[in-house]
Amino acid sequence: MRTILHSLITLIWGLWFGGVMTLFLAVTAIFRAFPHEQRQTAGQAAQYVFRFFNAYQLALAAAALLATFVWCLWRRGPMKLGLFLLFGLVTFDACIIIRYIAPKIELLTRQGLTASPDFVRMHQISMILYLSEAVLLLVAGLFLPWLREPNV
Repeated sequence: MRTILHSLITLIWGLWFGGVMTLFLAVTAIFRAFPHEQRQTAGQAAQYVFRFFNAYQLALAAAALLATFVWCLWRRGPMKLGLFLLFGLVTFDACIIIRYIAPKIELLTRQGLTASPDFVRMHQISMILYLSEAVLLLVAGLFLPWLREPNV
């Protein structure tokens, strides 16, 4: 059971962390693909990437929290609890983005206010939160090799 849970959590973590890294690459590529005069078109394309990723990461967050919770119940340990807490923090970041930041950015975009101070501020906050997700997931990934041991 321990090996199955460890493998499942490692897979979920890899999909999630890889997704965040792919998000950064994809959005950067979109904005580089369009000339500066078509920045609004690039923004619309990026918006769909973010929307899809946000749904994807919520599913992975739920799976990561559930699998890690079951693992903690099955056999407790401080490293497992630490992993669960890290997944919880990343999930919190994702929920803030999805519930508050992304809708505000989409509204400002629809209103044509992408050069407004509000848009810039929301964009900066979202970048900080996505970066914090990446860092927290990286740290969570560092826990995974030690969690193969039976007594952690």
